Amino acid sequence: MTVQPEQEQRIVAAIEAAECVTSGEVRVHLNDRCSGDALRDAQKAFTKLGMHRTAERNGILFYLALESHKFAVLGDAGIHTKVGQAFWDGIRDAMIPELKAGRWVEALEYGVAEAGRALAEHFPHQGARDRDELSNEVSRG
Repeated sequence: MTVQPEQEQRIVAAIEAAECVTSGEVRVHLNDRCSGDALRDAQKAFTKLGMHRTAERNGILFYLALESHKFAVLGDAGIHTKVGQAFWDGIRDAMIPELKAGRWVEALEYGVAEAGRALAEHFPHQGARDRDELSNEVSRG
């Protein structure tokens, strides 16, 4: 599936907006196909992207396999201990209707915004001391 530049720009804008209020990190990783287990693929991408190396272990990855119609939301240990599994399940469940309707950009915008709110609550932005530990660009592969 071809991702249009304007779609990617909307996702990056959502990530940047979320990260304006938190020291946490949000990434979006797109694949065409999934191996069959989206969570396992997300875990591999999480490690490959170095998301486990953030100072406070507060990275969140949105993994989406567009042609396979599979996705996963994965949070590192620091944020997971604060919000618990119910939080991830809630984001996942809220994204499903948009994804089923083919509105994957809107689903990601919603999910990233929700992740940003949780990160801001538990890991507020550090002002001038805050640094962006990971790229905001959409990764692929």
